[in-house]
Amino acid sequence: MVEVLKLRPSDQLVYEIEADGRVLLSAKTGTFASVAASLPRKPGSAPARTVAEMKVAVKTMARQRFSQQAKP
Repeated sequence: MVEVLKLRPSDQLVYEIEADGRVLLSAKTGTFASVAASLPRKPGSAPARTVAEMKVAVKTMARQRFSQQAKP
């Protein structure tokens, strides 16, 4: 089925149920962001961060870890 629908890891399967009971299955191509956005969020969780915010956070943590390791 993967080959027939030409599925990729980022694709989603979408189904429709017809009035006569037939089920139509198709692939919806999406990006990582669209797939992630479709996932349910836990109540009370922090809001999503942008890529730019994540890059800043990674640089900040790397700088902190490096400065901790550099201390004798």
